Amino acid sequence: MKQRLVIRPCYCDRITKAIDAYIRKADNDLSKQLGKEGYAKPKKTLQYAQDIEDDVADILTEETDYFVREAKAAGSLDEFEKKLPAVTAATPATAKLSKAFAARLSKFLPEYAAYYLKQTDKSLKLDRVSKRTTAWIESWSDELADLMRTTSKDQLEAMLKKEINNGGNISQFCVDLINSGMEKEGKGEYWTSHYRARRVAVTEILGAHSVAQQEAFMQSPAVESKGWLHTGNYRNEPRQNHIDMDGQIVAKDQPFELIGADGIVYHPMYPRDVILPAGERINCHCIQQPVVSEDILGLPLEERQKLQQQAIDEMDDDWEAELDAQNKAKAGIEDET
Repeated sequence: MKQRLVIRPCYCDRITKAIDAYIRKADNDLSKQLGKEGYAKPKKTLQYAQDIEDDVADILTEETDYFVREAKAAGSLDEFEKKLPAVTAATPATAKLSKAFAARLSKFLPEYAAYYLKQTDKSLKLDRVSKRTTAWIESWSDELADLMRTTSKDQLEAMLKKEINNGGNISQFCVDLINSGMEKEGKGEYWTSHYRARRVAVTEILGAHSVAQQEAFMQSPAVESKGWLHTGNYRNEPRQNHIDMDGQIVAKDQPFELIGADGIVYHPMYPRDVILPAGERINCHCIQQPVVSEDILGLPLEERQKLQQQAIDEMDDDWEAELDAQNKAKAGIEDET
């Protein structure tokens, strides 16, 4: 059977401009909404999100080029299918994404933790974040990059299977792979590298707000507990289980209790905690609020500073103890205590 290579026109520049215009309008709306919901520095937040988006989009575009090169080198769809597990496992995008996430979050978290700390006590300053938060930046950057690798793998496998079932060839597959981002079939949604990068960037920067808040609450001696605040809906239907969370108050070092849409009970430390499934994190705008003791705020500044340093030392000690226990468990060493 003679096979025909179908070259579809790619209006990439036109589509990219349309997406950029849409995002600029959406950014203005989102900035106003975040300000109303209580997020610190909403305009700068979106600049951080834009920086992450640009990093991710560039890396995902490079990843597409890598997949195309590997597909061409395979020579046929069947050969590429055999190579696919090794190809996706070796994608250079994973390490680049992890490095990009870590760099952005390492800059964001101290700045915003300092801001949230001052919201609880105007006289306190943040000298550094705890070892737990520093470790979270590294571990979550690695995990998020690996999750994105899995998503790329699943999308690539689906495209390849479709091409094989349709009796296509490797040349057509490469063309389709290059153009695959222009539209998500049947839904009219943009699924370009920028669209995927945009969703990741906004979700993760709002997640970083939660981590920064938790760091600030733990460092602030005036904060005794924290409350979950449901902030309504922004371009999505509000989740009933998140509405039900509104007003739940727990000690600042304790997790909330959230019944997931899947019926499973989760214990997140804050909204968008990475222990939650994607369906509970993406597009979530909930925020936590500190419950402050006026008695502690009435103490001399020097005393509050000592209590802050004591809190940091305790956090670091607790983290090192947890890390030691984890390492012993991995090595099969029983804890004698």
